[in-house]
Formats: sequence, structure tokens, C-alpha cells
Amino acid sequence: MYSVNRHSKKILYAIFFSILWLLIISGISAATVDGQIFSGIKMSKSLEQWRFTGEYQIRLNENLTALDNHYLEFTFPYMPSKHWEIVPDLRFSQYSDRFEFRPGFGVLYKLSWGKKIYVKQLIQQVKWQTDIESTGRIKHGLRYAVFYNQMLNKKVMFNSGAGALYRWADNYNGLQFIRMIAGIVYIFDSTHSLTINPYLGMEDPFGQLEVTPGLVLIANIQLKGNSKYRPARYISF
Repeated sequence: MYSVNRHSKKILYAIFFSILWLLIISGISAATVDGQIFSGIKMSKSLEQWRFTGEYQIRLNENLTALDNHYLEFTFPYMPSKHWEIVPDLRFSQYSDRFEFRPGFGVLYKLSWGKKIYVKQLIQQVKWQTDIESTGRIKHGLRYAVFYNQMLNKKVMFNSGAGALYRWADNYNGLQFIRMIAGIVYIFDSTHSLTINPYLGMEDPFGQLEVTPGLVLIANIQLKGNSKYRPARYISF
């Protein structure tokens, strides 16, 4: 016999319910929903007021039966104070029918509070992006999102978020999607952690509504560095 400590139980529960969530979304009719999964690996390093991240992500859709796209994204957040981050980024995406280059520029406002390890963080994000396709087509988008995370103990952080994207394109102008997430980050050590976030989205909510339940699974690697301020903890979804 052996005992499973409470931290192991929490990550096992999270994995169990994530698998259950995937089974549910993969069995729902594609006429009403599009089950998705975003999985990848993210590396980051902090240097005083700067932070550098690189992320590779694969996205499946059509109820987990097709590859929607895979991309490589780099961000370069600058932290002028403990409350603000200025975040330019670059994303290179490959779809089945096109390549896409997406520069973006965002601003984060964050509040952190709590004692010792029990830190809480509230983040607001505003971001502009331009999607440049290999076909010559150019799209623009404006994002707004709110994130909340809280350290539950030394090993587990609860995180959640909600956001929307307004799109300008030659064939579409309007609210493209709304997405909401809630889950945990399990911290193995100072370098490695795993993000497990079920999410629910609505594509074209004021037009031909499509519900998009899904799961975000990200392996995080934090390289050794130093940071003058506490970085914002949020994900791309």
C-alpha cells in the first residue's frame, strides 16, 4: 500500500476531469459545437524589467479530429512598474491552406496582493493584432481579456480568464469570439509547471453561433533569471 499526498491528488483530479471533458466534447454533434484542444510548450526567462517567452502550440478542432493550425510565438514584455507591462509579440502560424504572420502589441495592467505564498493576481489585457496571410489578405483584431490567478499552496495555482476579440477583415467585421477558461497550474519545481485549463468559447456570437468547448494543456519551462517585478501570469487562448 502507498499513500498519495494531497498535491498529487489535486493534479490527478484535474487530469481526470480534463479527460472527462475531452470525452464529452468529442461526442457532441459537430453541427452544434466544435470541440478543440490547444497543447504546447512554453519557455520563459526574466531579466530585471524584461521578460522573454517562446511558445510552440498545436491546435486541434472539428471535435479533435483535425489539425487547425500550429504556431510559434515570441513575446517581449517590458515592465516599467509593478502594475504595468508593455507586450509586443510575433506569431508565425501554419494552416492547411496558408501561412500567417501576426505581429501584436498589448498593454497589461496587473494587481497583486496576498501574504507569503498565497499571492493573488488580477490582470487586464488590451491588445491589437494584425494577421498577414500568405494569400495577401490582411486582418486586424482588438482583444480585451481579464485574468485572475491565486496560489492555493506551494504546488498548485488556480487560474481563470475571459476575453473577446473584435475583428476587422474584408469579409467580416464584428465580434469574432468570446472565450472563458478556468483550471490550475501544477508546479513541479522552480523550473517546470503544467497548465491544465478547460475552456468554453463562442464563435460569431451575434451571427452563426458555434460553441467551442476545449482544453488548454501547456508545459511551462521557466529558465533561471531575475525579475524586478512580479510578471503577469496569463495564457494565450
